[in-house]
Amino acid sequence: MTLDEELLASARKAGTLAAAAQDQADIAKAVYHHSVLRLHRAGGSMREIAEALKMSHQRVHQIVEQSKRTEKCWFCGRMGDEVGKMMAGPTALICDICIAAAQVAEVGDCSFCSETKPVHRGAEAEICQSCLDFSAGVISGAASPR
Repeated sequence: MTLDEELLASARKAGTLAAAAQDQADIAKAVYHHSVLRLHRAGGSMREIAEALKMSHQRVHQIVEQSKRTEKCWFCGRMGDEVGKMMAGPTALICDICIAAAQVAEVGDCSFCSETKPVHRGAEAEICQSCLDFSAGVISGAASPR
């Protein structure tokens, strides 16, 4: 039996569309999880975040805990469970160790505020002094679990 070429083409097209839709859903989920993580890294308690987003506290906890096992510092490459705290920017993560050791020098585009100014260059991102200072303040303010 030979396959109907028209049906086969239709199936291939549907498969391509389904794969593209799945990719978009995966990206949207990652952005959502990163946004939840940024809320938590900025000092929001898991309960506050859950209430504001109309989701369970347990789900926020899962997202935050999962990120600790999968996130890495964009400056040194350490995993989230290897460092004390991480600060999430719009497109990058930086650990407390890199924040403490960073030296701002060359001009570049900050991965956290997108401004062009002197930055500390990491393996995959750049951060300016004002974003370093802000991150250090958030991390030191979030030293105690909420």
